Amino acid sequence: MTSPTRLLIVDDDPSLADLMSNQLSELREEFSVRVETDPHDALDAVESEEIDCVLSDYHMPEMDGLELLRYVREMERGIPFILFTSRGSEEVASEAVSAGVTDYFRKRRGTEQWEVLANRIENSAARYRAERAVQRREAALNDLARTVVDSVSTPVEELLELGRETLGLEYGALVRGEGDDAEVLVEVADSGVPSPADDGSPFDEFEALTVDGGSVVTGTADKESTGFSTYVGSTIYVGDRRYGALCFCDREAGEELSEWERTFVELLGDWLAHELTGEWARDRDEAVRAARRRIDEVRTAIDEGDAETAREELDAIVELLDQEPPSATAVSIELS
Repeated sequence: MTSPTRLLIVDDDPSLADLMSNQLSELREEFSVRVETDPHDALDAVESEEIDCVLSDYHMPEMDGLELLRYVREMERGIPFILFTSRGSEEVASEAVSAGVTDYFRKRRGTEQWEVLANRIENSAARYRAERAVQRREAALNDLARTVVDSVSTPVEELLELGRETLGLEYGALVRGEGDDAEVLVEVADSGVPSPADDGSPFDEFEALTVDGGSVVTGTADKESTGFSTYVGSTIYVGDRRYGALCFCDREAGEELSEWERTFVELLGDWLAHELTGEWARDRDEAVRAARRRIDEVRTAIDEGDAETAREELDAIVELLDQEPPSATAVSIELS
């Protein structure tokens, strides 16, 4: 599913702004157009929303297009800004280029101009979104590196919060087990999002979807039975045992995750699995050492003819060597 191109049209003439909106929307179904007749409201939109391109008139009474451009550049330096005017001049065009306008467009008669304008919006928005995606990836990877390298102990909540924010989803959880035995160990959520661990919703049905199959599973879920419409889950193995899943969910159906976002979820899951496996290995090493110490007790009991004590010690050794993966109560992982 391709996300819409979010276009902001700024013109103090409402009729002209609506005309441009209608013409461009008819030419490109993927355009999601917002119209503002007040430049101050346009700046609020740039600040509060993800805008892919600004299309602004030059001649406006309170703030002309170049003034608006300067403010927009202070807020979001790379956003495409196309300036259009019906009374253009070489002086205005030169000033616009010097100010950093992405494109300069003079209004003309005829329908051909709308196709030309639509192409310019489409191309500049596509470049901007590609650049923004690269920056987002780099920021997420840098955040992950700081989270797992720069601290002695990494709370699972930090990993979940990083994943949730990177994916733009409402909820994240580390779940142990599957089916009826599924258990939410750690969770993070936007305010107001109900917790599957607390509200009685059958999270086990949802969790089974995320861990059954490949390393990363994405899709939609039955909102009535799970509380969520969108999910992505990364299966976690500790040693050769399936431990559970790292899950991210949202109550609303969103855009399809990109290959990079799926890879990022897999990276989070793999790192968590690696650390849990390391923790389990350390616990097993200690268990083996404890079992060896008990062997001496078994030998002593056998030499003394104390069969009952020998059986008790052997049972204890079996329990030590059959240790399960890390407990459900751990909320942070010591880095190895």
